[in-house]
Amino acid sequence: MTVKIYDDGSSYAWTPELGKKGIIIRVSKSTLTSLGWCAQQMWLQQNYPKPQGLVKHLVLGDDVHNGLDMFYQRLDNDSTRENISKILEDDGNLVKYLNGFVPNQQDIISNRREENKPHPFYHEDYQRNMDWLMEYENLRMKMSKGSLPLANEVRLEVKVDMDIEGYGTIPIQFVGIIDRIFEAVDGGLMLFELKTGKWSNYKLADMRKEMSYYKFLIENCTSEYLQERGIDREVTYWGWRYSAADHWTIEKAKATSEKAMKNQLEKLIKMYLDENFEIAKDNYKFSACNYCDYMELCPKYAIEVES
Repeated sequence: MTVKIYDDGSSYAWTPELGKKGIIIRVSKSTLTSLGWCAQQMWLQQNYPKPQGLVKHLVLGDDVHNGLDMFYQRLDNDSTRENISKILEDDGNLVKYLNGFVPNQQDIISNRREENKPHPFYHEDYQRNMDWLMEYENLRMKMSKGSLPLANEVRLEVKVDMDIEGYGTIPIQFVGIIDRIFEAVDGGLMLFELKTGKWSNYKLADMRKEMSYYKFLIENCTSEYLQERGIDREVTYWGWRYSAADHWTIEKAKATSEKAMKNQLEKLIKMYLDENFEIAKDNYKFSACNYCDYMELCPKYAIEVES
């Protein structure tokens, strides 16, 4: 597929009712990854949203993400950089020093989204994640001579024309938020994602597709857009860390993963164009239907009634 970058900054809207003037398909990382879960469920969630009660792992995940973002912001000044350099020169352990910049419960709750503020603060879980992240930062800074991220929580939006086989050229709005971008060992960009869930090797392919999607976004932004954010370089590495699962990975960007992501992306766009979103297929290991709140609306469970 080929792409063309738009520079007009025009607005967009998500809707399944394609073909209306001025409305284009909008794709995010979560809609793309829905193909690994259930595309029909994603479509139902978008069109028939339900009130969401307390979901501990979502609230905790937001708290840890916000905590790490604030942590990096607090470190980003000349004084702290100098202190980090001195500790590293003396071959010291940075953990105690870094812990002094970890946001506390009051900091986190005051910076929560409004819908999360009434929920409990999961102190033990939050602290466990942050303790692991500080140990990881100690290791990472020793290896990178105290480097800090080039950018945090980078939101990218880009509209492109995509050449879809059998459909012609289709304008698509892409959006995504990259947790962290570091300078890679070769001077390029290293995209980095934070997760607070469980790690299993079966997630490897999905993580690579997710990072490929972010790389795709960067490659299709204008140079001016990237320069404003200090990330106008080639993406050469990517990685992720699962703070609650004691797992991290850093690797060179893989062309095979990028190809797989683009194939998946084209498949998703065709679903939008056909307005036909696939229902997850059961297998002997797993059924997405067991974790779905939309079974009463799903065509799979429709009951035919004779008139």
